[in-house]
Amino acid sequence: MLTRTEERTGHNAAIYALKPAQDGFYSAAADGLLVHWHKDDVNFGRAVANVEGGKFLSFDTLEDGGLVAGSLDGGVHWLYPEEPERNLHVAQHTRGVFAVLRVGEEVFTAGGDGVLTRWNAKTGRTVESLPVSENSLRSITCYPAGDLLAVGASDGKIYTLHQRTFELIDSQMANAPSVFCLAFQPGLGYPFIVSGGRDARLQFFDLALSKNLPSPLDAHNSTINDLAFSPDGRYLATASRDKTVKLWDAKTWELLKVCEVVRDRGHVNSVNTLLWLDEETLITAGDDRRILTWKLKQ
Repeated sequence: MLTRTEERTGHNAAIYALKPAQDGFYSAAADGLLVHWHKDDVNFGRAVANVEGGKFLSFDTLEDGGLVAGSLDGGVHWLYPEEPERNLHVAQHTRGVFAVLRVGEEVFTAGGDGVLTRWNAKTGRTVESLPVSENSLRSITCYPAGDLLAVGASDGKIYTLHQRTFELIDSQMANAPSVFCLAFQPGLGYPFIVSGGRDARLQFFDLALSKNLPSPLDAHNSTINDLAFSPDGRYLATASRDKTVKLWDAKTWELLKVCEVVRDRGHVNSVNTLLWLDEETLITAGDDRRILTWKLKQ
């Protein structure tokens, strides 16, 4: 189902985040580099930002060509590769920024201090902050059709909020002791969440309160660091500290493929982040500082 086709190298530390670019994708790592990669040229890798001491854990892209990145020290960095005079560095969170999400003209950052902050994406100014948990916030996802944000935390819970009002709606136990990743499945027409975490399990939640939920899956042998649906919602990819990437049928939850080092020339250390470039192209990266491209053959 998944075949490795390309490998990119250049980072000098663990890679923690991937995001799409117009002609490829970006990567962010603990070496303080944000790198732009061209999808059709494995030798094209251009550092678009270099923050000394800025161990990047997360980032997202901005509509005006900028990037906003979160670092281990709690800083939020507004970076403009073509207009560096606009760069802005804000000491916002008191601990690492584990997730950054842009939704339209707003940006949300999730801190290790348990605080969720809303920003104006155009000005780089904070709008408001909400203490969500006494533990770290690890991930954020959005369901635009329902004006919903979902946040995964290191108390094992998923918190749901109104995006517009920034009010907490509910919380529920998910992956004990810590939720590391979560996503709404696209294409369903209702808010269905899959989460993963330190328990190495996939958990399922329907915010429309359906009673026919799949049973939790013992998906990996160690922490699930990231999960990502294919754009059409047919497949789910999961990345784990156990060094594997797995592909699941998002309708039946059947395991379709395990990508590992010996058989598939996969990662040799923890896999931290995933990105679908299109329905057939999956990008993976992790502690081994390598970025791998996988092609899906149906």
